[in-house]
Amino acid sequence: MNRPIVISRTAVLVAGALQLILGALFWSGIALNLVPVHATIGTILVLALWTLAYFAARAGAPKGLVILTVVWGLVLPVFGTLQGGILHGPLHWIIQVVHLLLGLAALALSKILADAAIRARTVAV
Repeated sequence: MNRPIVISRTAVLVAGALQLILGALFWSGIALNLVPVHATIGTILVLALWTLAYFAARAGAPKGLVILTVVWGLVLPVFGTLQGGILHGPLHWIIQVVHLLLGLAALALSKILADAAIRARTVAV
């Protein structure tokens, strides 16, 4: 049964797409009042990522990949919360790009993990 894996991966992707849209608005200087919404959706993304990791582990996905996903889910909110206090001034865009790359990597990791879990489950059946 791959349904929980597909559902949690879809939740990661939907949350990730919303995050990218909000992030683009923020970089444009638009809708800065929605930063708390961005943080909430980020929390949902991390919870969905951890849910995916749980079901992937149960499906027999590689343990290292599952652990990496869980750790990545810890790094995302920590960096997201602290980014405002890092490298102030005209170079703050570097921190924003790192934040974007961490989020994109989470989306890629969700695909890699979901594919590995589905493969592992298929082989086990």
